This record gives sequence, C-alpha cells and structure tokens, in this order.
Amino acid sequence: MKAKPTNEQFRQELERMVQTLRDEIANGTYGPGQLLPSEPAQAERFGLSNKSVRKGLDILVEEGVIEKIPRVGSRVKAARQPVKITLGYYLKDKHNLELAGLLEDFHRRYSWITVIAKPHSDQKSIESDTEWTERFDLIMLNNEHFARMAEGGGHSLLRPLAEKPDAYPFLTRQFMRDGQLYVRPLVFSPVVLCYNKRHFLEQSLPEPDGSWTWDDLVRSAVQLTNGNGRFGFCFYISNMNRWPIFLLQSGERFDREGGTVGNIRDTGLLSALKLCKSLIRNGDMFPLFISENDGDINRMFLEGKLSMVLNTYMGMNDWKHADLEYDVSPIPYIGQPITLTIAEGVGINNRTAHPEEAELLADYLSSDRAQSYIRNHTLSLPSLQSAGCSGAPKGVPAPDRYMLYREMMFSYRTHMDLNIPISQFKKLSYQVKAYWANLIDEDELCDRICRELSVP
Repeated sequence: MKAKPTNEQFRQELERMVQTLRDEIANGTYGPGQLLPSEPAQAERFGLSNKSVRKGLDILVEEGVIEKIPRVGSRVKAARQPVKITLGYYLKDKHNLELAGLLEDFHRRYSWITVIAKPHSDQKSIESDTEWTERFDLIMLNNEHFARMAEGGGHSLLRPLAEKPDAYPFLTRQFMRDGQLYVRPLVFSPVVLCYNKRHFLEQSLPEPDGSWTWDDLVRSAVQLTNGNGRFGFCFYISNMNRWPIFLLQSGERFDREGGTVGNIRDTGLLSALKLCKSLIRNGDMFPLFISENDGDINRMFLEGKLSMVLNTYMGMNDWKHADLEYDVSPIPYIGQPITLTIAEGVGINNRTAHPEEAELLADYLSSDRAQSYIRNHTLSLPSLQSAGCSGAPKGVPAPDRYMLYREMMFSYRTHMDLNIPISQFKKLSYQVKAYWANLIDEDELCDRICRELSVP
C-alpha cells in the first residue's frame, strides 16, 4: 500500500505538474487556443488525484496562462505582450529577501513580465514624491519611511491594496492610513540582543535571558571585556532603530498639546536617555569606535571583537554563512520589556502604466510561496503567520533560539508609540547626541527638546 505523501511531498508533486505544463506551453507543445489533456489524463500522467490536478490548473488560470471552458476543458490563452516593470529596493534586500531568487521564480510563473530591479539611490528617492514615482512601478518601503511619507500626504501616490488575511495584524496596521492599506508587508523583525556563546562559556557566565535588566548586561559586559581588543557590548548609536528603544522602555511618551511638547524634566524619558548615555560612555565595556553604520558593528561581532550587540533578524543575514556560534535573547529592559519592531513591504505606484503586472508582483511577493522561500533562504521573518509557523529556516544555519521572536510579540512597539511625528526624530536625535557628547547638560537637553519638537 502506497504511503500517503507528506504536505511537502504533495506540494513538490503539484509544483512539478504546474511547472511542466508552464514549460510545455512556453515551448509551443500546447499553443494558443489549444486544449490541454483532460484532467483524468493529467492525473494519470503526474500520479495525482483529479482534485489535485484541478488545484494545479487553477494556479495556471490565476497566472493568466490558461482559461477554463465549462464542459469543454482547459484552453491555452493567447500569448501576452511582453511587459517591463521596475522595482525599487533597498540594497540590503538582495540578501534580506534573497531578491534575485524571488524575481527569477516570479518570471518563471509570469514569463511575459520582466522585472527590472533598481536600488534606491538614497533616502531622498523615497521621500521625494515626484522623483520616485517617475522611476519605479513598485517600491520597497519600511515602516519608518512609509510613516515619513504619509505625514506629508505622500501615501496618496500609492495604490490602495487589499489586506492579506494571514498577515500579522500588527504589521498591516503600520502601513495603513484612514483604514486603507498602501504597502503590503513582506518581512519584519524585532530588535534583539545577539551574543557570542563561546565568550560566555569562556568566562563561565550565564547566557542572557528575558529577565535581564540593563544592570545585568553591564555586569556581564564588563567581565567579557578582556583588555586585549575585545569589548562586552556595543551598538550603532546613531541608528534610529536602536537608541529610541530606551525611550520606549520608559513606558512613557512625549506629552503633546496643541503642537507644543511638554518638558521631559523629571520624567522616565529623561531617565532613559541618561541610562543610554551611561552605557555608551562606559569605557569598561563599550568601545570608542566611530562606526559608519550597523555593518561596522556586525563586522566587529563577526570578528569576535564584541560579545554582545543589538541587531535584527534581517541584520543577522550578514552572518548566515559565517563560522560564528551565537544566539539571541530579548534585549534588557528598564521598567518594561519592550523592543522596537521594523517592518518592510512593497507598494505600487498609483501612476504606473502597468497596474495589472505590478499587482501580480505585489501579490506574488506576499504569497505563501514567496514567503516560504524567504523563510527557508534567509533569517528574515516573513509577514505571513502560516510561513512563520514552519520553524527555523531549512536552507541556512539559524541560532538555536531563532523562534524566540514569537514569544516576544507582546513587547513589540514602533516609533509612533512615542507620540511624535517621525519627521521630528532627526531633531530629537541631534539634541540627544549633543547630550551624550557632553556638549549640553540635562537642563539644556530638556529645554531644547521642548523647543525644537514644538516647532512644526
């Protein structure tokens, strides 16, 4: 008796059937207007049930390759006119999504569509409404950039999109305005603490866990610093996805009334900034390193120069082929176990000349198939809940505690929880860095924040 195939085996057998028919239609075995063999014939050929064959044919119908004629059969549709669409992406998407593999798979399914992928030249290409709409049919946006764009009304340049029922709701909400979705989420990540397991073992120190406060981190980081080129802890202090975590962990938000921001003197917000300053100025554990970006910090961690860093699951893609024994833990906390969440998705230019093809690409990137590909070829977290339930990636090494992110979802927050427009974080960052450098004291910091953030 033949054993029942597993879900994965069934998926592979169904995909083999669909791809074979795609190839035969593409090479002219079945030309436009010609009927495919009957469903029973296909079932016998591919060793599938009639029901499974119908599922496979439905995929080809969705792709626009064939059409079903009631009481007649499945007929090959006329060849489509070739179409080119442009996709704007972040440079890191090359490995955070394994973008080349996704686009290759998309082209196999929709052979008449050629996707020309172009990196954003810089952040201005996202924020300058007219510039990016002239360059791209679709664009990858993270939640920070979408919020910045939406504050100026720029979200109206994006086509409204239907929500994916299986997407995590907290991701979908980050790309909505007035109840309408404008960017379909694809991947996300909380900020977590990454640590070198060997360093902790050498010092006979317990590994980080969810009970850690920042005091616990400091104690371990000082012991891990060996005075010979290795430091216990570091993060890229200018990163908008790092230092605001301390403000979020205070459990407070900026008091805004009538456009005026209240003074943060004697608040948890100020205490959080003081704590962050004490960490980055602690030479017994935190190196004085003028880093250009997160890549510098990740490289030092990879080289064994750092024992602990703040990173994201997407950032861990830098290490996926490295000989590095590391793991992840929730970041230490002040009053509440809170972390920042980063999300990225794809939006469609409202002015695209090819809305049907752009919609097909957006649908594909957020489909079960593409999301499973991302899950198995990267350390990035897919936006579909079903893809996230399948466990750690199968194609790349992952830390032992990879699935930790599912248990941390209660702690996820965004910049918007601080109650200031995303466009004002640049002003806030300038004042905070001046304070950390001892160029201004606490009183001046509080006065400046109140004054600067109250100006439109």
